[in-house]
Formats: sequence, C-alpha cells, structure tokens
Amino acid sequence: MAILLVEDEADLSDLMSYLLRRDGHDVIVAHDGETALRLWRERSPELVLLDIGLPKTNGWDVCKTICTESATPVIIVTGSDAEEEMVRGLDLGAEDYVAKPFSPRMLQARVRVILRRRQTRSESAPSGCLTIGDLAMDGQWRTATSCSGSVGLTRLEYRVLQELALLSGQVVPHSDLIHRVWGYKGEASSQVVKGHIRSIRLKLAEIGSKSTIRIVPSVGYILEPALP
Repeated sequence: MAILLVEDEADLSDLMSYLLRRDGHDVIVAHDGETALRLWRERSPELVLLDIGLPKTNGWDVCKTICTESATPVIIVTGSDAEEEMVRGLDLGAEDYVAKPFSPRMLQARVRVILRRRQTRSESAPSGCLTIGDLAMDGQWRTATSCSGSVGLTRLEYRVLQELALLSGQVVPHSDLIHRVWGYKGEASSQVVKGHIRSIRLKLAEIGSKSTIRIVPSVGYILEPALP
C-alpha cells in the first residue's frame, strides 16, 4: 500500500520512510505542501502522514484539500501538542494527530490500524437515524439536529457521538471508546479523543441541544440525553 509522507525535515523523513518500508509499505515522499498535493492527486495513496510546518503550501491547507476532496485518511504528525492545534486538525477531517517526538512503534501501529480499517471499509458512515433526547443523528449525511438547527460532523466525530449515543446514560471508558472508534487496543487515554469530544460539545451547543457529553475524570465519557 502506498503512503504519502509529507515532511520537510530530511533526517526525520528518512527515518519515517525506513520504518514504513520495513513494514512493507510503498512510500512517496514530499518535502513541501505544493508537491504533496500534486503527488496525492497523481498517485492516489492509501494514507497521508502530514507535517504542518511546510514550505510553499502549509499543512493546514493540504489537510483541508485532501479531506474535502476525498476519503483519503490523514494522520497529522507535527511538533505541536497544543490542544488548539489538535482540534483544528481534527475539525479539518484528520483521522489522528501525533505529536513529535513520537514512539516509532506507536506510529507504525496507528498506520496499520487505519489502513486495515480502510481496507475492510469498516469506517463507512452508518445509514439511518438515531434519536437521543432532543438530538437527532443522521448517519447518511453525518449531521446532528436539535431545536435550533443542524450541524455537520466529521466522519470520526459522528462515530464518537454514535458510540456514546448507543450507550446513552452509561459511562464509556476512554479505552473502550478508543477501541470502538479508532481500533487501537490498550490505550487508557488519548488527546485525540479529547479533541473530538471538545469539538462535538461545541457543535451540540451551537445547535442548542440540551443533551450533553459529561466528562468523568480519569474514567471516560457519558452522553446524558435531555429530559423531556
């Protein structure tokens, strides 16, 4: 499977290329955003590993273009672990966010999980509607609707909200949510999950929903539907 690696730091690019090729992947390398978009369109890779601080076209614009025009999964790999940066990447549609320095084994595992999930099509948006409290969710269009309007959700935001809705009123541990949505096993917590939860909560507030996602510190999350 071909992976597009977008990284302007030569030494890190060489290391990541070696790790990916050792796992059996074909690696396409770009050192700037303009080249990354050209190679993405020409080669149609299965996955994009994307740095943000790129010359020519910045990583945010690259991420937005890829996620808007295709279903190609993007993992942002960058030096910033700021929550605002993570939320921005997830809002643009990135599948995951990895801060440097990172564990090579962890990165390899994330790549394997996302490619396996893409291959089996298990991340397809579910069809049909789900109603919880004052909240109506449409899987076909990936929207959430309440009294004050409707809001679009990213693919992963919808899956997170759906899992919480299916277990409405129950505490869903961090590790269970990560396993159900991302497929990663053995992780007790994740900044990526926190970023998605924050984004979903803001969107629910935007449409005036009284259903809330409550954070249970050191445990997980619970979707509390609005009372009639």
